Amino acid sequence: MTVFALVKKEWKLLIRDWHALLLLFVMPAAFILVMSLSFQNKYTERRGVEVHYYLINQDNSLASARLIKDLLLLKNFKMRSSHASFSSLAGQVQRGHAQFVVSIPNGFGRFMQSRDPLPVQMVAGPTVEPAIYNLFEQVLRGTLMRVYLNQMLAPLNVARLKAGMGLQLGVHYAAVARLLHGVSLYQVNGKSQRPTSVQQNVPAWLVFAMFFIAIPLSTTWVQERQQGTYLRLRSMGVSAKALLFGKMLPYLGINLLQVVLMILIGVIVVPWFGGEQLMLGHAPLELCAVSVAISLASVSYALLISNLVSTGEQATIITGVGNLLMAAVGGVMVPRFLMPPFMRTLAIFSPMAWGLEGYLDVFLRQDALRPVVTNIFYLLLFSCFCLLFSGWLLGRRRRG
Repeated sequence: MTVFALVKKEWKLLIRDWHALLLLFVMPAAFILVMSLSFQNKYTERRGVEVHYYLINQDNSLASARLIKDLLLLKNFKMRSSHASFSSLAGQVQRGHAQFVVSIPNGFGRFMQSRDPLPVQMVAGPTVEPAIYNLFEQVLRGTLMRVYLNQMLAPLNVARLKAGMGLQLGVHYAAVARLLHGVSLYQVNGKSQRPTSVQQNVPAWLVFAMFFIAIPLSTTWVQERQQGTYLRLRSMGVSAKALLFGKMLPYLGINLLQVVLMILIGVIVVPWFGGEQLMLGHAPLELCAVSVAISLASVSYALLISNLVSTGEQATIITGVGNLLMAAVGGVMVPRFLMPPFMRTLAIFSPMAWGLEGYLDVFLRQDALRPVVTNIFYLLLFSCFCLLFSGWLLGRRRRG
């Protein structure tokens, strides 16, 4: 009954502070709409890109050796040779350790010049953007062309080579096309699912907005403490646990309402303005679980900040700067797949990165359960730490 009364009090305070509520919903909606439309189909245009891929060579022919040698000469394409199984390396690509897996089958060189050559398989991870996918495919196809022509024309003398080069190129291009078989690791209805601008920006700015709730929560907490509200509640025998839960529940509701509205913007509003529609994947339970976990993490973080600071100014500055840093490091402002390796490693320490990766797992991956559970575990662990530390700080302040 005490918690219910505290929740009712918080709802009244939230309704009165309609400026903060407006900011919590308008800000992420504007960012989602503007960023999704601005970077549509332009998301991955950049210079100096590095592509990391695993190579499995199951063939010991001269053709496979030549293919590997030519691939090693490619600038900005970093090969990682491995003797692991294809399924194992596909799992590594799924977790973002590389962008592609290239597999040279056994018998590749022996059957290269036959009617049914054994294709090199190229598999892309779920977060490989279309521009990088197309670039790598064309580079691999061109390398296969050189290897194929080298095999076909090696027996010819120089004069016949000069006279017949154009003819050979035209006749055998179709054969080269059969040598490359590219698929995406994760498919929906037979179509490869790679992240679009809207699939990146909706969850990114949604997570940012959910953590942004720390500003109104912490400033309200500090104001009530300065006004003596908590001193009066303490004299009435209200426990620290009741105070924390009384604060948490209304803001959890606000966060979940943000989730519903921002997803609707991605599904309905962005396409209405000419952008791509947000594809939610096929895991509604995982989507709900990730949303609840992020909401718990953001509210728990806000409660921790509220009990660490002494003034409203401190609360605003610390939460604002902290949110911006977590967003910058966690892939909200700059997607993780655009970051250099060092920054991608650093991003795993940001709670916003766990939330964003959780949403991307649900949107892009069919077998999303394992990575989603991992990200949810990190978010819940972070929530428990913040809540326990908040309760300890609150109890210490009450005893003082």
